[in-house]
Amino acid sequence: MCGICGIYNEKNMKAVTAMLESIRYRGPDSFRTMIFKNHSLGECGLNIVSSKDDILPLMDRENEIALLFNGEIYNYEEIKKNLSKEGYIFTSDTDSEVIIPLYRKYGNDFVKHLKGMFAIVIIDKEQIILARDKFGIKPLFYCRLNEKLIFGSEIKSLLQCPEVPAKLDQRSLEELMVFGYIFSDERTLLKDIYQVPPGCLISFDGNSLSQQLYYQIPAPFYLNNGGLDYDEAIGQLSDILINTFELFHKHGDFEKGIYLSGGVDSTLMAVLSREILETCIQTYTLYDSEDTPDFSYARKVARAIGSEHHEFFVTVDEYLQELPVFVYHYENIVAGGVFDIQGAAAFQILSKYISRHHKVAFTGEGADELFGGYYWIYTHPLGLSDRIREKASWLSSQSKTREVVESIFPQPEDEKVYRKNLFEVLMKSGLANYHLWSVDRSCSAFGLETRPPYLYDDIAEFALSIPIEFKVPNKTMTKRLLKDVALQYLKKYNLSDIVSRKKYGMPAALEHIAPHVRDTIDRLIPDETINRHPLNQYLKNALDVLMFDLFYYFMIQKRGKFDIGFSIDEFYKGRINEDLYDQQISTHPGGNLYQNILAGKGAC
Repeated sequence: MCGICGIYNEKNMKAVTAMLESIRYRGPDSFRTMIFKNHSLGECGLNIVSSKDDILPLMDRENEIALLFNGEIYNYEEIKKNLSKEGYIFTSDTDSEVIIPLYRKYGNDFVKHLKGMFAIVIIDKEQIILARDKFGIKPLFYCRLNEKLIFGSEIKSLLQCPEVPAKLDQRSLEELMVFGYIFSDERTLLKDIYQVPPGCLISFDGNSLSQQLYYQIPAPFYLNNGGLDYDEAIGQLSDILINTFELFHKHGDFEKGIYLSGGVDSTLMAVLSREILETCIQTYTLYDSEDTPDFSYARKVARAIGSEHHEFFVTVDEYLQELPVFVYHYENIVAGGVFDIQGAAAFQILSKYISRHHKVAFTGEGADELFGGYYWIYTHPLGLSDRIREKASWLSSQSKTREVVESIFPQPEDEKVYRKNLFEVLMKSGLANYHLWSVDRSCSAFGLETRPPYLYDDIAEFALSIPIEFKVPNKTMTKRLLKDVALQYLKKYNLSDIVSRKKYGMPAALEHIAPHVRDTIDRLIPDETINRHPLNQYLKNALDVLMFDLFYYFMIQKRGKFDIGFSIDEFYKGRINEDLYDQQISTHPGGNLYQNILAGKGAC
């Protein structure tokens, strides 16, 4: 894992150093800035497969190519073997070294040969290329300013350049308040700052910017009396899982930790890891009460497989102290919608603990999207459609977000159509802009790399090639195929009951303190504060206001800088939050406060 940043078409060592410094926690093992031709580049690294022989940015001065790279290429050894036969010479045993030779051979199609998670920047003669992995596991942002392109692993790195605007994007805010995440695959909550979409390659030559989709997620489908055999699918998936976990454990010499909730996904990760390594593994669980169902199941799994199990207890005070840190790193707002708010915060707190013991950990992201694991969403899509429509009802009839809602849930109501559409949208921006966004920020904040094995190319491509009936066969069962595969391994450890237990997920880790957290926030932000908030048409409760105010303060007012010792209590009791907007009124007399906020006026 790394942090990458730069400015295309400007020599500015001071600016790129500030950009890299703002995300240094992503790569605590190295820090390097440089001028390459007319461009400013920076990368900080977390050494896992990389080493001192592989300090980035990498240069191919003979061919005038520079490379910045964040991520892991899992099939790099195979690529090296093939390229070596054609005369390419490699000087280190690292994965990043294959990228420039692949690019020289295949041009923009180089990315189609990579299996892994990555954000890649290549500067070649008169153009810059930004590429992101198929599912958006690794982030990459950019802002075009005339002939310049400013880019980085996180939004805050771009904001260190004063000319990059810090303006709220209204459409993104609408999407976020309806779905709970930004639905668009390229927008962010800040206007003019974009993501490279998953499976996409962006090219810029100083004049024109083009976008090339190199990977399209296959559309979900229902069985149409085809030749697919369910029992054969069980065998194929079992083989792919074993091969994937062997590869993931082999990739990098460091011991890997396992996020363990005691659900099917994490238990299967732990059991397969135990089977492959044939030694004690390290497992980690977060809880706020021993009555939490996941706590007892995780402990049961750990005892059954003989893992060295670590249990971390979280309190209300710790949660509230961590929340502003979470928002600062998350660079976004968590809002109610499709997903529960507490899951992302719980994941960050647990990641902080795991980072004290590991550089790499495995997480189950992607399994629910690929194999149909969201029980209520997939088995009761009509109920979800009612919830989303209600959230969108207050939007203008001309709103683009309302159009999106209507495209997912067209009239007349049809459960099969809605389920199919939900499989598609949750596999795309639902995965990239909520789960993977959250996982990347929560881990990188502490110099920890998290790998999602279920999103490895071979597993994902297989899962996307099977029909919905193999995943959600009826209104009482989800994730059927993965559960049947898991059962083959879990029964050896007397863990068969795991496949039939109710799914809770990370939000359940905080279910006991969540009401106390909400009570505290409600006291700090009473109804009168919500009612006079300039964006109360979007922000409907105290938690919405809190998330927005923290985001606005750190990302727009402070332009990506964090206040050491920041306190939510002091922020509201000291009326610092209201000073943000009062300042805009005094700075822009007679102006519309709502429009000023959207325009970013009044920001430092």
